[in-house]
Amino acid sequence: MKTGTSLYLDAVRFMAAFAVFMSHYATQHFTGGLFWQLMPYGAEAVIVFFVLSGFVIGYVTDSREGDPRSYAVNRAARIWSVALPALLLTLLLDTAGSALRPDLYSPAALIHYQADGQVWGYLASALFLNQLWYLDLTPGTDLPYWSLGYEVWYYVIFGVAVFMPRAARLPATLVVAAIAGPRILALLPLWLAGVACYRLTRAGRQSVPVGAVCLTVSVAGWVAHEAWAFRYGRLYGLGPDVFGRLQLVQDYIVGGLFALHLIGVCHLSDVIARLLGPVARPVRWLAGATFSLYLVHYPVMQIIVAAIPWPPAATITRVLLFVLTLAAVFLFAELAERRKEAWRRMIWAVSLRLFPPAPALAPDVIGRSS
Repeated sequence: MKTGTSLYLDAVRFMAAFAVFMSHYATQHFTGGLFWQLMPYGAEAVIVFFVLSGFVIGYVTDSREGDPRSYAVNRAARIWSVALPALLLTLLLDTAGSALRPDLYSPAALIHYQADGQVWGYLASALFLNQLWYLDLTPGTDLPYWSLGYEVWYYVIFGVAVFMPRAARLPATLVVAAIAGPRILALLPLWLAGVACYRLTRAGRQSVPVGAVCLTVSVAGWVAHEAWAFRYGRLYGLGPDVFGRLQLVQDYIVGGLFALHLIGVCHLSDVIARLLGPVARPVRWLAGATFSLYLVHYPVMQIIVAAIPWPPAATITRVLLFVLTLAAVFLFAELAERRKEAWRRMIWAVSLRLFPPAPALAPDVIGRSS
């Protein structure tokens, strides 16, 4: 992947995670509605993540993860290096927070909080079964965790479709898709759009005019979408919310525009490299905490609110919530997300024990067998 494209994707990853954080920070529950205008952008940022994830998986399977073991190990290391520590941190913070302010750790205070069945919620989340079919299990207060129950199944579906033997490929893919269920499959085309964007641009031939047109149309289309959405209720009035959580019309508009945006970025990679080159190091560093910011900000904010005596609308609450949450996120990233390589080595070793590679035939054996 060209340097300019890679840098831009890193910047977008962090900005999308920050948008999710701010969409929760802006709620009445945490800050009394400070910056309430930012609340809708969390949902759009998740769609950006899905398309971006498909693009990255298209790249890695085309370049360095050309066999099922390396694909599975790298995906597991990427996800579990953050997801499992995040689940443990959420459990510890929620336990402490509910002892301080049990009224804040209840379905009355948090609609998504499930007071009953917490053990099953955590177990299902650790195994990414939390969103299958019509399940909607949240591990404690970690509201953003739901999207992992989608993304991991996209990894599985794609891996089966790419790496299974040809004769078994279609039936195996259909079986996995049937296990995932209709809600997860509803957004699969957006994830696959990211894969398609990579394959359309992998030849590396760049055209500045094509890139400029794609960027202009995508940005203009998004601005027009936002103007329409704010005027007419964020497009939710165009049709029923078919799957409970998903507003599919908006999701497909945002996802399609971002896919077009990615094509433009690839065509302008050299220009972007020159623009972002001076800030490459901080962009890479921030990107290294993207997953952590996305996954742990909510339980951290929740315990801060439980621990401090001031109301949500107080200035000191708003300042402490912002500063302490980001500090906790970056500390967590140092202990978890930036240790992904250690997880990869561990998972690789386990995979070799469980599924040892077939021994190569000695030359004389080969000769006799032929």
